[in-house]
Amino acid sequence: MGELIIIETVHMNEDDEIERSVQTHGWHALNISDHEPPFVYTIGLMPHHPELIIFGLDPETAIGILNVIVHETKQGRSFDKSVTYENVLESGNIAIRPVHVTQHPLFLGYAMAYCRRLGRPGSLKAMQVFWPDTNGKFPFDAGCELDVYHSQPRLDIGLTPSELAEWKREWQ
Repeated sequence: MGELIIIETVHMNEDDEIERSVQTHGWHALNISDHEPPFVYTIGLMPHHPELIIFGLDPETAIGILNVIVHETKQGRSFDKSVTYENVLESGNIAIRPVHVTQHPLFLGYAMAYCRRLGRPGSLKAMQVFWPDTNGKFPFDAGCELDVYHSQPRLDIGLTPSELAEWKREWQ
């Protein structure tokens, strides 16, 4: 007779998967591909560094950029200022802007939940990573190419109370 092999199937929920990734790698990248434009954001960088979010790129490219930035933060570099950072990527510069707190529930739900899970509700801080057009202009620069501008919504701009109310009505 052959040896009995038991295969155990483990079904983790999203929160457990995030927790495991943060414990193993120090952070987790969450890809939101069913949104237009698609985006990827980090979970687990806090409290040492704000979480990061990037829009409009394929997941592999977005995660690659976030990986470079996270690696740089582990080397002591900080990306928590609203400036253009030169020579971060081989392909060029990036710009960073803070995500306004009113944008958190719309785009960073799992990061907010992770903060709550750690007993730190309301502590989320996040920075948006912007990539430039072919002329080196970012969506907040005059003359930015329209496709690049439309691929990167500005989360540094707060939502008005009526915009927040509309969003809440749509999602309840």
